[in-house]
Amino acid sequence: MERLDYRDHGHKREEKATASQRTTASGWMAEKLPAPLIIAHRGNVTAAPENTLAAFESALDAGADGIELDVRLTRDNRLVAIHDRTLNRTTNGRGMVDHQDLDALQRLDAGSWFSPAFSGEPPPSLEQIFEALPRDFLINVEMKVIIKGMKLIAEKVADVVQRYRRWDSTLVASFNPVALYHLRQIEPRVARGYIYSRSHPYPIRARWLSPAADADWYDPTEYTYDPNTHRKFQRQGKRVLAWDLDFNQDWQAIVDSGVDAVVTDDVAWLVREKRVRSSEAARTEVSAGGAAAAG
Repeated sequence: MERLDYRDHGHKREEKATASQRTTASGWMAEKLPAPLIIAHRGNVTAAPENTLAAFESALDAGADGIELDVRLTRDNRLVAIHDRTLNRTTNGRGMVDHQDLDALQRLDAGSWFSPAFSGEPPPSLEQIFEALPRDFLINVEMKVIIKGMKLIAEKVADVVQRYRRWDSTLVASFNPVALYHLRQIEPRVARGYIYSRSHPYPIRARWLSPAADADWYDPTEYTYDPNTHRKFQRQGKRVLAWDLDFNQDWQAIVDSGVDAVVTDDVAWLVREKRVRSSEAARTEVSAGGAAAAG
């Protein structure tokens, strides 16, 4: 099936961001980030249907530092980008994702629910996503798994990362610490992110199994974020990625909080705010330098 381009669907095209306007693979694991990373939740979901190549490419063009996406195992043990366990909400199919082979899933329409302009947009495989995006663009892959397939999904994700040599630009996350444990055993070079939420059953929400994951990033959801826990993780040399937490749409508050990254549904707003505040800070620094020289 010929790929659709979100820019051909009558949507306003953002001025395409360049690599110099985002934090690339060479910088996102640096000891100190210049600013919190902006990660597009399931792609740029204000411009294109979630978890599609159109949404991911739109996020890249809009200036996001990276994307977040969800992968599930298909019946033939391939990795497909889709959030829900069932096909009903975001495709014209019905039933469980893992009851279909990848070829069958890619004949589905994952775009029309968002807009008729995206009719025919298929759910992509992880391989297709890696092929479509620059190698230095951060891809946060969330493994969606509960019990069955915890080791298998880790093996499959690690295999794709290895084949595409994307160790430095992939962060693999999950709510499931056992899946992250398997990933650590299979491919320790891949950065791991442990997502946690107070809505999860005890003891998962207490993070008793977090030592097994030995995560590089800790990813609290919106209503779980706690500044004290945040500082504890960072004292341990870990990084904190806040999910769906935009601090009342205040970029300076995001910076002041000390989080290392935010996963957001509003990429365009955050990128604009980041650029405006960065420009203001640069002008202030220049002015201060000039005044000091004059003095």
